[in-house]
Amino acid sequence: MIRDFKDFKEYVARHRHVRRCIVRADLNLPSDVEDLTKVHAIKDTVMDVLAMDLRVVLISHYKRPSAEDANDPKYSLRNVVNNVSSVVGEEVNFMGGLLFDIDPSSITAKVTMLENLRFYDGETKNDRWFAEELAKFGDIYINDAFSVSHRRHASVCAITEHLPSFAGHSMKREIDGISAVTDHIKRPFTAIIGGSKISSKMEVLKQLSQTADTLVITGAMANTFLASKDVDMKCSLVERDQLEIAAKILREAQANIMLPEDVVAAESINHAGSSYDVTQIPDGYSCFDIGPRAIAKITGIIEKSRTLLWNGAVGAFEFSNFCEGSATVAKVVSHATRHNAIVSVIGGGETVASIGIYKDDITFISTAGGAFLEFVAGYKLPGVEALRKDEASQATRKSGT
Repeated sequence: MIRDFKDFKEYVARHRHVRRCIVRADLNLPSDVEDLTKVHAIKDTVMDVLAMDLRVVLISHYKRPSAEDANDPKYSLRNVVNNVSSVVGEEVNFMGGLLFDIDPSSITAKVTMLENLRFYDGETKNDRWFAEELAKFGDIYINDAFSVSHRRHASVCAITEHLPSFAGHSMKREIDGISAVTDHIKRPFTAIIGGSKISSKMEVLKQLSQTADTLVITGAMANTFLASKDVDMKCSLVERDQLEIAAKILREAQANIMLPEDVVAAESINHAGSSYDVTQIPDGYSCFDIGPRAIAKITGIIEKSRTLLWNGAVGAFEFSNFCEGSATVAKVVSHATRHNAIVSVIGGGETVASIGIYKDDITFISTAGGAFLEFVAGYKLPGVEALRKDEASQATRKSGT
């Protein structure tokens, strides 16, 4: 377990030469949503590093630019500086420009943020030379970005070959929190998987169809599963190239798979919707939420569960005319967590956004999307394994073997 990794504070206490600490954060904040969850996630690590009288150098990606976008302000991490300052309670010194033109010894501020890592091709290529240049900005490295640890990037993997490397507090919380639905599961175990595409969640669907007691499939991806059973979904989003895979998952599942019996459909997302049996959707209509019978059935399943995993929106919750499914499921999960001792784990940006006022009642909320799904599916994450490898090499160096 990641929680067994050594504490970076112990290392700093033994090595007085340490002055600067690179913290890999995930500061890829959504432009249209005032959600600072990712910033709050790194606060404990930043505060602990500052308390040891070390300087913090924050590194992160922001959106998906190419090297040619380096001069486009909409891709600059400068956009999140004020957000980070407000959360950590320290002024953040932003150092724009090329990484290679900055003298690391010139960094004197308590908290410094470097420019968007995705401006450099070496980042996504896990380039060792780029990682070496990045490592010059610190004496130790802390990965506190579980949400990007499924990516084999230089700031996640290769950098650990150049600096003593550790897991941050948020990283440890993520692994421990998600382990509630991967290790020593309390049953009945229910998984609710939503969102739009099977293709992006295929492996986790396969895994959960074997390990969960009940797998509830919602969101637009339910359309593809229903279509694989020859239900005419009219104009609803259906991944035609995934029909055989959906049918195979249904056929080979060990879990009880629940698909919506009714949906809320309309001519377009801008029209008011009405509920229909999935076999009676009008021509020209599309599904945008689950219906009242599906909500009632999911409610009953949740109330009988002891462990619950939820990833992916139940419907188009961003629209007031199609938010009932997500809002009700969030309320039921919240109530079950508070009163029935259910362990609830929620992951994925849109899922977190859809639970709104019920956030505080959830057992654990992951800030990750792809990393969350890959970990649940049983994959080893490159960023986590890089820390394990560095931990082993540190132990070897200490023993002199």
